[in-house]
Order: sequence, then C-alpha cells, then structure tokens
Amino acid sequence: MSHSEIPDFVSYLPDRIWYLTQSGRDMWCRRPHGFFFTTSEAAIKFAIAIGTELDLQPIGVDSKELISEEGIAAMRRLDVTRIFVDPKIDPQTGDVFGTILRIAPQN
Repeated sequence: MSHSEIPDFVSYLPDRIWYLTQSGRDMWCRRPHGFFFTTSEAAIKFAIAIGTELDLQPIGVDSKELISEEGIAAMRRLDVTRIFVDPKIDPQTGDVFGTILRIAPQN
C-alpha cells in the first residue's frame, strides 16, 4: 500500500491515543470495529460500560504509529474496517455510536 492510500486520520486524532488491550500489546476489538480514545480515562470508562469479562487496560501510543502503513495493515489483519474515536454507548439500546474512521478493505 502506498502512502497515498492511507486514510487521512491525522486531522481526527491527537498526537497520543489509547486503545484497550488484554495482552498489553494487541488491540482489543469487536470486528469489524476498533476503538481509539483520546484519554486513558475515556478508555477505562468505555471498558467498564461495554461489560466484557476481559481484564482490559488502556495503552497509550503515538497516533502516527497506528496510522502508519504497518498500523493500517495490522488493523486489516484483524478485519477492522471501522474505528470509533471516543465511542459512547446508548444506555437504552447498548449500541455504540460516535465518530467513525473507515478503513477500506483490500481487494
């Protein structure tokens, strides 16, 4: 994939973002959705609200690492095609909503 094919996520993300992990490295996701957070606190709050039994912890990384060619390729390997940024949960339906960044699947 060339640089021109990487989505322009820079305008949507701060320099540092957090994602949830159980292993301390791999991003927890619910295919086809991934979840990025602008603060560690937002990630913790979402982990509690989502109600998973996994011991999820936030990990902060330079957003440029995750939106690099390697980062986008890793998300594609996880079959993640939509990334929520600071997602919220509708208390009545349990649906997740918020800003979504889309990653086009490779042909």
